[in-house]
Amino acid sequence: MITFNRKLFNPNYWHFYEAAKNPNWRTIFGYGGSSSAKSYSLVQCILTLTLEEACDTIVLRKVQTTISRSIFKDFETVIKAWKLEKYFRVIKSRLRIECAITNSAIDFTGLDDPEKIKGISQYKRVVLEELNEFDKRDYDQIRKRLRGIKGQQIFCLFNPIDENHWIKKQVFDFEDKHYLPSHLEDGRDKVYTQIAEKWCNSSQEIKMPDGTIRLIEPNMLVIRSTYQQNFWVVGGPGDKYGFIDEQVIADFEKDKKSDYNFYKIYALGMWGKISVGGEAYKKFSTQRHVGKQIYNEALPLHLSFDENVNPYLTLTIYQIENVGEMKHIYQVDEICLESPRNRVKDVCKEFSERYKHHITGLFVYGDATSQKEDTKLEKGQNFFTLIMNYLAGYHPNKRVPRSNPSVAMRINFINEIFDSNYSNICISIHENCEKSINDLNYCKEDENGGKLKSLVKDKIRNITYQEYGHTSDTLDYFICSVFEKEYYDYQRGGRKPKISHIMGGAKKGRF
Repeated sequence: MITFNRKLFNPNYWHFYEAAKNPNWRTIFGYGGSSSAKSYSLVQCILTLTLEEACDTIVLRKVQTTISRSIFKDFETVIKAWKLEKYFRVIKSRLRIECAITNSAIDFTGLDDPEKIKGISQYKRVVLEELNEFDKRDYDQIRKRLRGIKGQQIFCLFNPIDENHWIKKQVFDFEDKHYLPSHLEDGRDKVYTQIAEKWCNSSQEIKMPDGTIRLIEPNMLVIRSTYQQNFWVVGGPGDKYGFIDEQVIADFEKDKKSDYNFYKIYALGMWGKISVGGEAYKKFSTQRHVGKQIYNEALPLHLSFDENVNPYLTLTIYQIENVGEMKHIYQVDEICLESPRNRVKDVCKEFSERYKHHITGLFVYGDATSQKEDTKLEKGQNFFTLIMNYLAGYHPNKRVPRSNPSVAMRINFINEIFDSNYSNICISIHENCEKSINDLNYCKEDENGGKLKSLVKDKIRNITYQEYGHTSDTLDYFICSVFEKEYYDYQRGGRKPKISHIMGGAKKGRF
């Protein structure tokens, strides 16, 4: 039996190894920041298991050509560092590693090799490296093909760059999180196994073919780590093995001061959004402009619509309150309904259900081009006449201008508000308005200062649509209409208007 000195390992290794030995864990996610040793630790874990068990592993990346210079090279490095060449045969031409002790193998391939994917069920363990590069459909297919062997497992490694990624939105956020101790309670000093965070999902009741109900234990484990748990960056505990890399630490500390969002993602391994340049709303900040904006039944509601039906028909909902000279814009809600509910009637019905008791006034804004007569409707009918009819019980007041403001100019105007509360206007968005927040984060600027509305193809529904720009358009229409005077003065060179010029003539109080 081969034994290894514990000084070879970082904390991640012990968590991966313990999880691999527990057949209840079907899916194990290892994610975190840069230099957290998650990939290297999992490589060590898979090699250890291959020496101990007669079972095969397959390692997948999105594209096969990236394997030989990434995780396959890590396996080679560990084998040489541990002097295990006589136990492992590395076959570079086939991207395969064979173990002489257990007759087990580790295969490497990309999703561009469909034959390997078809045979995935023969493997006990699957490693998905850089899971963030995979599509949700890739992940789902792999889950469904892994069957027939007791204790099969999927290990997933990734960096949490995009807070809008399907891993977070459609996997992590879907689960009830149960936090576990972030160190192993096995008697040794916890500093040897301390990681940043660890949680699992809930147990699940399933109905068996014979009709009986069986309780399935939690089967998804999530392990988060940072560079602070890498003994070859911050030095090992106790007898001080490992290595202290002062330059790496100094670089992270510099990020902490200069760009905390970047530091949060790459140092702390937390979800975020990297600014890569070219954002239209470059002065928008989730830290400054997102919070819990609660609906106030005493204030009027301001509704702004966008007529596009894909990816959804958009309605954003605002309230305005004057506090002294400040004019506070609160986005309290959004209603963005996808097919088959992406019609005016459905959106208005959803609004009526959410705000059935609202009686303090309703104003309607939106795209001026939607006021033209729609030939698909009865004569004289258009997008806004439908809205006014469906919401007639609220006695709505339409405030849609004859034409839309310049896209580039209105973006600049709103950026000035985000940046410096221009003309004493400030904007806050409820944290639950995810599509609005994502739009402001990800909508790009075109070469003319407008919005670069990139097209996305939905292969299932066979439709093409603009991914971003819809909810931010409704914000534009609303702001430039309700603060028409301020916007006009901004176009003239930024001369600050008097407070008495606010639409409706209000000097203080509520809109």
